[in-house]
Amino acid sequence: MIELHEAPALYEKLIHYNEAKHEKIYLTVNTFREVEYISLRKYFQDFDEEWKPSKEGITMPLDFENSKLLFDGLVEILSISEVKDILETHFKEKLDEIYQ
Repeated sequence: MIELHEAPALYEKLIHYNEAKHEKIYLTVNTFREVEYISLRKYFQDFDEEWKPSKEGITMPLDFENSKLLFDGLVEILSISEVKDILETHFKEKLDEIYQ
């Protein structure tokens, strides 16, 4: 039987790579039992040099409320960072594209 973390990704983005520890963190979206999920999970490289998902991470249904709360949290974190102006400049085009 297929597990949630084994479901094919509809979207996958590498968020962080630690070459020294052979670890990656991916943001993924997949569908499992007809429910769409969003995950932020650490992957490790096994002895065969294949990347495998670890138990470290979170997965939750990708619905409007969860998406809104995640976005609100990220915006709040970014707005209090020391590099607010740089972030606004970097993401302005992307945000304008999304909300047009």
